[in-house]
Amino acid sequence: MTHLGRRYGQLIQMSYATRDMDAAIVHAETQLGITGLRRSESEIDVLSYGERRRLGVKSAIANIGAPGGPRQFEIIEPVSGVTEIYTDAVDLSAQILAFHHIGVAVPGAFSEWQALLEELRAGTDALALQFPAEPSTGAKLCFCYVDTRAKIGHFTEYLWADPSLAGIPVAPWL
Repeated sequence: MTHLGRRYGQLIQMSYATRDMDAAIVHAETQLGITGLRRSESEIDVLSYGERRRLGVKSAIANIGAPGGPRQFEIIEPVSGVTEIYTDAVDLSAQILAFHHIGVAVPGAFSEWQALLEELRAGTDALALQFPAEPSTGAKLCFCYVDTRAKIGHFTEYLWADPSLAGIPVAPWL
């Protein structure tokens, strides 16, 4: 068995869920000094606990730190579909930002992503969310959430990006 902690050297992201993206961004800027948050909205097909479902979110990401070593601060507002990934995991009424997951980069070729998925499927923690729902060698960006709440109190996200995407803000580890 491979231990989850050995991958934490590639930690690149802290992610928070919110009920109000506008208020969360104001909070991040005024209370935390985090500026330059890039907003996006998406609706995608995911595999959630083995079931193909839709997920709609608003998100905002800021890369903080020097090039080649930046870390991401991410805010996610669940909008539609499999929102329970975000709402069951945290109390969104308690504060404007609720810690949800850490993100771990998976560097290298697509074969590294495939090997990670095999490792995760052989483990004891549930694969809570996977995008794309059916990864193929043509994928350019892949991520998954592993339900590590019983072990460490939060989800763990793994992110892989094709090396051809080097320089894009969503994948600062490339």
